[in-house]
Amino acid sequence: MAAETLSNFFYPENFLLIGASSKPKSIGYEILKSIINFGFKGKVFVVNPKSDEILGVKCYKTIEEIDEKISLAIILVPKNLVFDAIKSCASKQIKNVVVITAGFREVGDEGAELEKQITEFAKANGIRLIGPNCMGLINTDENVRLNATFAAEVPHYSPVSFLSQSGALAAAVLNTITLTGYSFGQFASIGNKADVNENDLLEFWWKDEKTKVITMYLESFEDGRKFFDLANQVAKEKPVIVLKSARTKSGSSAASSHTGALAAQDDIVEAALAQSGCIRVKTIEEMFETANSILRLKKISGKRIAVLTNAGGPAILCVDEIENQGLLIAELSENTKTKLREILHPEASIKNPVDMLPGADANTYRTAVKILSEDENVDAIIAIFVEPVMIDSFDVIFQLAEEQRINPKPILIVTFPLPHFWQNWKQNGIKDAVTLKSVELAPVIIKNLYYYHSHKNIKKEFTDYLSVKSRKIISKVIQEAKNNSAEQAFLTSKECHKIFSSLKLPIAKSKFFKTRKELIKIASGFKYPCVLKISSRTFTHKSDVGGVILNILDKKTLLKSFDELQSRLQKRKLLNSIDEFELQEFFAGDFEVIIGAYRDRTFGPTVLFGSGGKLVEIINDKNLRLAPISINDALEMIESSKIYPLLRGYRDFEKTDIKLLAELLVKISQLIYEFDEIAEIDLNPVIIKGNKIKIVDYRVRILSGS
Repeated sequence: MAAETLSNFFYPENFLLIGASSKPKSIGYEILKSIINFGFKGKVFVVNPKSDEILGVKCYKTIEEIDEKISLAIILVPKNLVFDAIKSCASKQIKNVVVITAGFREVGDEGAELEKQITEFAKANGIRLIGPNCMGLINTDENVRLNATFAAEVPHYSPVSFLSQSGALAAAVLNTITLTGYSFGQFASIGNKADVNENDLLEFWWKDEKTKVITMYLESFEDGRKFFDLANQVAKEKPVIVLKSARTKSGSSAASSHTGALAAQDDIVEAALAQSGCIRVKTIEEMFETANSILRLKKISGKRIAVLTNAGGPAILCVDEIENQGLLIAELSENTKTKLREILHPEASIKNPVDMLPGADANTYRTAVKILSEDENVDAIIAIFVEPVMIDSFDVIFQLAEEQRINPKPILIVTFPLPHFWQNWKQNGIKDAVTLKSVELAPVIIKNLYYYHSHKNIKKEFTDYLSVKSRKIISKVIQEAKNNSAEQAFLTSKECHKIFSSLKLPIAKSKFFKTRKELIKIASGFKYPCVLKISSRTFTHKSDVGGVILNILDKKTLLKSFDELQSRLQKRKLLNSIDEFELQEFFAGDFEVIIGAYRDRTFGPTVLFGSGGKLVEIINDKNLRLAPISINDALEMIESSKIYPLLRGYRDFEKTDIKLLAELLVKISQLIYEFDEIAEIDLNPVIIKGNKIKIVDYRVRILSGS
């Protein structure tokens, strides 16, 4: 749907500007000037009731005076006239409209109401709307030549498409094109996202044959789950590179469980982007250099990096960043070292990083790169050049760029030449060469390339652990709890036990009771030591109200503990809030982990794994994925956790059955994904001793009502 309805934004046959101005330096004047100067291939119409012509273009008094069918309209009139302009577009059957005018939702309630009215009218009339409060559109394709922005510069063409939620950031990118050399084909500033948002453009550019790489600057997700589901498909075919700002915890929602408290908003964004195959970047430079490198460099097949340099300091910084990015310093073969000795200065270092010393010329650089690329232990090369007075930097970079173009392995060039080099390179250098100005950025780019090429080949297989019988049991428990609960509440321990038992989870053996008489009846046949707990729909954490007594060794102690527990609850006036009591087997283990699930307001059901217990928020071991997850997803979560080295076996601690733990994670992910009424699930702690795993404390929060 998006591909069909958005095409005229980027490939219009003609163009209507509503609100063009004859006043130089005004936005209405500058946008028309940009359209004309860039050489738009279609016909341009202008509406301005006060002028006969502007910049040589005839002005119409109203839209209705124009006889031809219009592909695209851009509105620049004051905000109080925008609605009337859109109504006129509707009467002319114009289906694609960009509102650049500001002063809507971003300034308060009155503006928000006007934006709502405009958006509802546009949707009712089949109009796709970009904006309001945006910067406009660009398509540098030679067959289109559209620049409907007021930016100072326009990029050269490349098959990269760029979305920016911020007009100011987009202006910063466009206004520095001469310095940065960034290039892209299509650009859209989406402003308030009243209609067209990142999901629409992601789908459009996925199906657009001219787009090979998709780049996005986002401050928020309109529908995170839809973005995730789309990106899962798109990233298999085209790179999706996302610069997402607002990383702080202030944007996260309040949550009652350990899982919710741990899962800050940016952690979920990070998980969603990584799981869907998107490349998340931290800077504009990283975004565009990654896009350019994916287009220009050869495919990378591994993580082993060789560094070639003529200066020690930059190479050391580069090596540090290689390790920071989880890449490997390649172990050069003896054959490679022998070949390097033959061409390098006797005092050069032939270990990785290979330091050729300042005297290395263009021929030496290229020959050394060839030698390194022939080593089967090397997957990629970073060539660093710092210009000394006796070497011509242009010759060195030209030779490296030639080798970059034809070598079967990816080669990143990092260069620090004298100032005059860059102008000469722009005029006479190799146009498509990838050259960087930062040794720290080069390993980041390689990591991004490796991630993209390795992730798009991953095939995920999902196992359905929910049987027809378990689904019926779970639905019944949830429905009964909803009927007995307020707007939202926790299930009782007994209800949780029924659900988890239906899924065959390794839950600790428990008996439930309400009175001392019932306890006496079950106490004799219960195995000691045991644990006594309260169960309530009201309390989030039992231990906070003294509702857990551990390591009870016999029946006499059990009854005495129960009496003390009741007395304690009575004094706190909490006894009436107790739904039942739980008698549970005592299980002592080596480690405690948390397995949880949380329904994020933007991305939907999310799963968490990490170190568990009372100090879970302090340890802050959070490894997230969006549900449902595969076994491989679950294994990645476990392997990324702080506790994983212990689970593998450490000193006197036995090795844990990691696959069994992963299956538990998958089952919890399916549970929250399939049952919309479940808001949160906490299994904390899950106690582990060798291959034995026991869930000893658990809570499930449901959303009640209709």
